[in-house]
Amino acid sequence: MKKLIMLAAALASSFCCIAQNIVKVYDNEYKDSIFYQLQTAVLIIDKQDVEDYFKGLDTILPQRKYSKEVFRNIQFSHLQPEEVQRHYGLASRFWAASKNNPLSYTTDKIALFWNDNETILLPYLDEILPELLEGGRVQIVDRATGKRIKQFQVDYEDVGLKTFKIFRFVKGKFFWRESEVFVEQMSTVGR
Repeated sequence: MKKLIMLAAALASSFCCIAQNIVKVYDNEYKDSIFYQLQTAVLIIDKQDVEDYFKGLDTILPQRKYSKEVFRNIQFSHLQPEEVQRHYGLASRFWAASKNNPLSYTTDKIALFWNDNETILLPYLDEILPELLEGGRVQIVDRATGKRIKQFQVDYEDVGLKTFKIFRFVKGKFFWRESEVFVEQMSTVGR
């Protein structure tokens, strides 16, 4: 009897864990948005979320003396505080000048970290994307069907000693991985 109760508890907890991994997307219409085109999806991000993030950075970065540890994005990991301050200054000036203009990004093109165009914002978008996705605050269009999805799944992967999120369509195909942004990508050539 004790084993039966333990088995039932294990099954119930596994179903609870699966249910927690499904995220429902809020059906909000955005007044102004940023389009972020991935290989399998197009993410539609509300510009107000980006504005709120930059306002928060205006406070946090000076308090933390422009430490690179404020960011998880691997592109910031090699910077000195002066470089973080300079990059953020460039990005925030670009954001202030262009936040009323249409912005669109794609992973099909290489985006250099120090560009003085809209791609300078990309590391900051990547930084807030996991939180926005988990909160259901990003509209997602499946590129295969051209339709907005109503829900998606969050899975986890271990890389090294850290756990990262994988965002997938309910059917299983992934559309965004944290590890591609927050972990140094290593490759071995000529094995």
